[in-house]
Amino acid sequence: MKSLSIYTLTRNQSIEHISKLERQLSGRKFPLKIRTWEWGSMRALAAQLEMHMQEVYSLRFFYSFQIPRLGKEFDLLQIKDNHIVNIELKSGVVSDQAIRKQLIQNRYYLSVLGRPIQSYTYISSQNRLVRLTHHDHIVDADWERLCEDLQKEGTNYEGNIEDLFRAELYLISPITDPVRFLKKEYFLTSQQRDIEKKILRDIYVKQSGCFWFSGIPGTGKTLLLYDIAMKLSVRHRICMVHCEENGEKWRILHERLQRIDFLADEQIRIEKKSGSQNSGQDKGPDSSQDYDQRKQFNCEERKAGTQIPLEKYRGILVDEAHLLSKDKIERLLELSKEQPVIFSSDSEDVISSEEMDKENIKKLENQTDIKVFRLTNRIRTNAELSTFIQNMMHLPPRMNSRGYPHIFVVYANDDVEAENLLSDYIKQGYQWVEIEESERQEAQADLKMQAVRDMDKIVLLLDERYYYDEEGYLRAACFMKNGSSYVRKIFHRLNHARESIALVVKNNEKVYNTLLDLL
Repeated sequence: MKSLSIYTLTRNQSIEHISKLERQLSGRKFPLKIRTWEWGSMRALAAQLEMHMQEVYSLRFFYSFQIPRLGKEFDLLQIKDNHIVNIELKSGVVSDQAIRKQLIQNRYYLSVLGRPIQSYTYISSQNRLVRLTHHDHIVDADWERLCEDLQKEGTNYEGNIEDLFRAELYLISPITDPVRFLKKEYFLTSQQRDIEKKILRDIYVKQSGCFWFSGIPGTGKTLLLYDIAMKLSVRHRICMVHCEENGEKWRILHERLQRIDFLADEQIRIEKKSGSQNSGQDKGPDSSQDYDQRKQFNCEERKAGTQIPLEKYRGILVDEAHLLSKDKIERLLELSKEQPVIFSSDSEDVISSEEMDKENIKKLENQTDIKVFRLTNRIRTNAELSTFIQNMMHLPPRMNSRGYPHIFVVYANDDVEAENLLSDYIKQGYQWVEIEESERQEAQADLKMQAVRDMDKIVLLLDERYYYDEEGYLRAACFMKNGSSYVRKIFHRLNHARESIALVVKNNEKVYNTLLDLL
């Protein structure tokens, strides 16, 4: 989308013509439904600018730009090589608090460009212009200052604005970016906020219940789960359960968040002890002494792998619930009758049912009183890579004609050729993700994956064990010694890639030909 002249766009004509004109000037892929009130506010803004400066027609703005996949929209953006001016348009009366909140959020999203930002809001019904100060206050602004900001020296950005903003820059992981998370250097998408609002509303009313949200990797499930945990922990003691995660990842969060305990799924106590229900629930904030003792106790428990009764918590939040065993899901569902339990899981619809035990997830699906939500906006994961991974795991009925410019599939006839090809990609900056069979090698692979979570480039080896079944699902001829699925592991490992994927296929022409056709 290109910048345009608001002078040109605000000349008197029908709203239908304005919509067509805007698409012509901006090069927008789809026509924009321009609201009459917004166009009226922009006309009033242009008229005021004409009263205070010359050559308003030369001003260039990106109009009604929305960051892809985030749903974050800006009314008017002037982007130059040395500064940015953001102007939000309002027709009716809006509180200064609401204006301040929007402009601060806007500034956060614009800050990725690393340029000074001037933030304004114009309320046309009041003919009022306000700005956000460097100290985050809303003050009435004069038109001379706005005109001065708009006419500062600098070269207008004339490229496609989508190239400046990548949605994955805004999605942080509380686990891999704990410092940014604790500083609250993030915002939820509109979809995440909507799900959170519905879950918290039910919890505050009932103080119990079962909730489950799922989505493909990269849709922001973990961030949403942690944000809910932060809000619940304001008044109550809660716990976060992680499946197959290294506790060291939680160290910083564990030290800083006083009312959240971090547990591994192996610490879930299956047997319910009589009389234990609610016995450990807190009635108010912990004292500092209680907190220190509890943290020390939990650290010792975690090191020893001790199972912990979950009845003492006012809320249980489970990350990667798709990895839970059936008996642990049953236990958590039982607990949800007395306390809130929130599950977050990856959607694994593209994996063959034979490659995994779907009875676990069916336990959740079959609950009549569970609130189910689906996250659909891919944020962290590159859309091209995500589409390829989905289609690779389960072949689509029709191949994609657009191709995948950041996916590479090469062939090796033996171990020597495979090693050479892998070495070549590693030299190009790809991270080799191993899918090994032995428990020792698997543990090493897990440690590597912990260190390279969300890497730009990933290379992976597919050997003779893989094939496509009659329904187009990727399958493996065997399972790992610990019972895990190679295919399932591949699916989750590939979804850590952000920019590019390379697949080295060894001595498996059928899979190689299928992947070439897919590309």
